[in-house]
Amino acid sequence: MISSPNLAHIKGSQRTSSPIVEVLQGGLETTVQDYPGREGYLQLGIPRSGPMDPKSFQLGNQLLQNPADAAGLEIQFMGPKLKFCRATAIAISGANNRPKLNQKAIPMWTTVAVQAGDVLSFGHARSGARTYVHFGEGLDVPVVMGSRSTFTRAELGGLEGRKLQAGDRLSSFLPQTPQQARPVQQIQPLHRPAFSHRWNIEVLLGPHDDWLSAQDIEKFVKADWRVSSKSDRVGYRLEGPSFEFAAGAHHKSPDNGDHPSNKIDYGCHLGTVLFCGQTPTILMVDSPSLTGYMAPFTVCQASLWKVGQARPGDCLRFNVIDQAAALRRR
Repeated sequence: MISSPNLAHIKGSQRTSSPIVEVLQGGLETTVQDYPGREGYLQLGIPRSGPMDPKSFQLGNQLLQNPADAAGLEIQFMGPKLKFCRATAIAISGANNRPKLNQKAIPMWTTVAVQAGDVLSFGHARSGARTYVHFGEGLDVPVVMGSRSTFTRAELGGLEGRKLQAGDRLSSFLPQTPQQARPVQQIQPLHRPAFSHRWNIEVLLGPHDDWLSAQDIEKFVKADWRVSSKSDRVGYRLEGPSFEFAAGAHHKSPDNGDHPSNKIDYGCHLGTVLFCGQTPTILMVDSPSLTGYMAPFTVCQASLWKVGQARPGDCLRFNVIDQAAALRRR
């Protein structure tokens, strides 16, 4: 457990909150997250965390006219069952987990009014990996290091640093205007993220692309990469062809390590594509800030949401673009 009372503070301390839901079932892995997460602590080895799909997460908050940093729930694959303690408005974004209110289907990407005693439940998403539940004004959990996001491996943030379980109660902030009285808002289909089992991911070359041969780079972008079942919020492991590596990776200083993919430790960041031996691994929101593996590619920020929604067995295809194109997409 990381305890840093000197770094903790409370955002929105002037706002009041009250219980919003009781957790009847926790689901597979349901956690509290906010965007942009916990910034500024990588030098301490503490990751950003936050939503794996920031695009869907931000759209959900916008539906409710929530503050940009309002916290919500991230659901992985199998959703929770939640009983509401009071009337409010909610919005559900991300992968279509077929949400139901009192056993009746409700739309996603739309504000929905709920009443005290209503029960929200979910099925299984047919594509995509993560669904987001947003509450009017956002969830009220303690702010640690500037964020309400959960980092379960360190039991940090969120609700006691863990995923939700039956018996938990969550509070949300009280709005100035009753959320359920506001007009219904909707994200039109044209503007919603598109979900699939095949994802086209844009990457930049570097910083260590010179440790791969030209044939290796061509192989990387032409291959169908399968998302491994050994993938999570720390990193996405990919299954595909093997590599020969460039001559420089084979003939290097012994300080770098024996395998061609080994390198003297250096700082890395979200979206880095590490080559852990012959296994490319994309670093995600709970990833470490230091590594000793080469990184020949970096996923563009505009494509990270797609990686976060890919599920084991999905296919990733990579397209190398330049920095100017990456900035345009961002």
